[in-house]
Amino acid sequence: MTLAVWIKATDAIVMAADSRGTIGDPRGLTAVNDTNQKLFQFGTCGLAIAGASEMALAILDEFGRRGLNSPNNVDEAVAHFGQAAQWCDNWYRGITPDKRPGAMFILAGYRRADPNSAVPLVFILNSQSSFAPQLSNNYPMMAGVPQYAVYLSHRYYDPAITPDGAAALAEYLISETASQDPKVGGPIKIAKVTSAGYQPLTDAQIEALHKQNQRLNKRLKSFFAA
Repeated sequence: MTLAVWIKATDAIVMAADSRGTIGDPRGLTAVNDTNQKLFQFGTCGLAIAGASEMALAILDEFGRRGLNSPNNVDEAVAHFGQAAQWCDNWYRGITPDKRPGAMFILAGYRRADPNSAVPLVFILNSQSSFAPQLSNNYPMMAGVPQYAVYLSHRYYDPAITPDGAAALAEYLISETASQDPKVGGPIKIAKVTSAGYQPLTDAQIEALHKQNQRLNKRLKSFFAA
C-alpha cells in the first residue's frame, strides 16, 4: 500500500511518500517491500504514484521514450497524460478502463498565466478514468492509507505553513501512520515543488526532520505526564 501526502505551503507544494509495497490481499497476511520509489520529477513538476506501480512506471518510461518527460508547467504536464490515455487504450485493448490495473498519479506544479504569476495546482490523474484531470482544492491531500494522517493534519495544518514546516509535517504524518498501520512504512521521501521547479530533500535532511519530530513528540508526552 501507500501513503502519499501533498501540502500546500506559503510558496511551495511539499510532496512526500513512504516506500512500502505490499504483496497479497491486505485483508490478510502480506509480504512487504520497502524499496519502492513513489516520487518522481516530471519537468518542473512533481509526480507521486499509487496503485499498480508497474503500470505507472511503464507510463513514465513511455514519457521518457517519447521525449515527454520534461513539461515546463503543470498544464503541459496534464496534456501529456491525455496522450497516456491513448497508449493505455492500445495496451489494454478490449479491457474497459474500470477493469484495468489501476494506476494513480498525483501531479503537483505551477500554472503560468503570464511571466509574473505562478499558481500552485495539484491534479489527480487516474488510469481508470482515462486520466481525466481532477483538480484538488483540499490540503493536505492524501492518497493510499490516509486515516491517521487525516486526523493529524486537522490538528496541525495551517494554510500559512512554511515549506520547511510543511516538510516536517509531511514526515510526521507518514511516520506516525507507519507506527500504527503496517501497510505504510520504509524510508520516507520528500520533495518541494516551487515556481522554480522540483527540489528533492536529501536523506540526511529527512532524517533531521524525523529526529526533530521525535523530540517534539517527547515534549508533548511530558506535557500530559506533568
